[in-house]
Amino acid sequence: MTDHQRDPASTPRLLVVSYHLPSAETVAASRPAALAAFADEHGWDVRILTATGADRVGESARFPRVRVIHAPPSPRLPRLGSDPDMSSSAGGPARRVSRLTWLKAGVKGSVRRAGLELLVPDPQVNWIRPALRAFGRAAGDWRPDVVLASAPPFSGFLVAAAIARRLGVPWVADYRDLWSVGNDYWVRSSLRRAIDEKLERRVLRSVTRCVTVSQPLAETLRSTFGVDARVVMNGIDRRPVLSRSVDVRPVSGVRGEATLTLAYTGHLYGGRRDPGPLLAAIALLGDDAARVHVVFAGEDDGIVRAAAERAGVADCVTVLGYVTPEKSWQIQADADVLVQLMWNDPRDAGTVTGKMFDYFQARRPILLLGYEHGVAANLVRERGVGVVHNEPAAIAAQLREWLGVKQQAGAVPPVPPRALDGLFREDQFGPYLQLLREAADGPARTGRG
Repeated sequence: MTDHQRDPASTPRLLVVSYHLPSAETVAASRPAALAAFADEHGWDVRILTATGADRVGESARFPRVRVIHAPPSPRLPRLGSDPDMSSSAGGPARRVSRLTWLKAGVKGSVRRAGLELLVPDPQVNWIRPALRAFGRAAGDWRPDVVLASAPPFSGFLVAAAIARRLGVPWVADYRDLWSVGNDYWVRSSLRRAIDEKLERRVLRSVTRCVTVSQPLAETLRSTFGVDARVVMNGIDRRPVLSRSVDVRPVSGVRGEATLTLAYTGHLYGGRRDPGPLLAAIALLGDDAARVHVVFAGEDDGIVRAAAERAGVADCVTVLGYVTPEKSWQIQADADVLVQLMWNDPRDAGTVTGKMFDYFQARRPILLLGYEHGVAANLVRERGVGVVHNEPAAIAAQLREWLGVKQQAGAVPPVPPRALDGLFREDQFGPYLQLLREAADGPARTGRG
């Protein structure tokens, strides 16, 4: 709907606060951007406040750029990312890393962890003041009926709460992951967790409603903070179905036998998204290990190389490092099987990453390593889109089965289209807009603090 077709008197106004937007270096950008686009298409007057620069917002944002308020963080902080020395070169196989490189990576990792302990609530704390100033300058007379902040990073919650308080409007907290009571991959100390929980309680005193991606996470929010927490799953973004590339990389040294390409696209975290069991399973295949090729696309701090060398299957692995979302989608389309690495722990039961829905869109079978009774594992089994295994022997048996299918049929069959029914963004976002209308129209519902 165009601006001249809107009736200002009846058009609901929404401000979306999201540090990331596509094509930022994270799939986290997709949920708030897709919601903003969906609301815009359904007659809402929407603005987005973001740290992503105008030159970095790709077409996948699906939102009029003129209504995006850009606020670069200030002052600039050193990027707490992975060591560039640990990135693979030109898509080649994992190779041996020198002891000096590992030492440098260890030192930088220690500095990174120290920084993440000290920056409260997160390394994006330097965005709060610039975001508030940018909104004040750009908004003019425009005033939202409701403010929605999607996190992490949780600095966005502080931005949304401050704007809502200043304008006297409700705000909604969208938790893609939990904060102080979640599976934070970086915060280690109990002192820091205590600080975060105290800050989170303070911020949530003014929240009207919380939204998150699964029932276990919603229950944690309700029981811990006494807030009204609802569930709106992530969903599949509709985009053209990609065909397989003509230059799919074959496994070298195999004559006349089918090869199996697996792909993992996303970040890796030591101890919680661990490729070790998968690579150990490939080693169990013996001579057939040469018929399996795994592509890892995403930052990993050298985790894949170390695991591949321990398992003795470095030649079966390609580490690409960070790739664009478009490249990630092509890698998924080219794969025979998609790998989803999660934490095999009951505390991860409620985690359902946005990447899962990217995988569904690709319609390739999924091999999930993670908590077998979690929401993600149940979704894979109930939808018939893949298997859940954690033990190398079970994974190896499954790889042999897929190799046999491909040898006989020429391809691993795609996931049936009906498995995706009800999982698209619009299936989730219709109820989300109703929830936002209720928040805008009703009295604020605050937490117990």
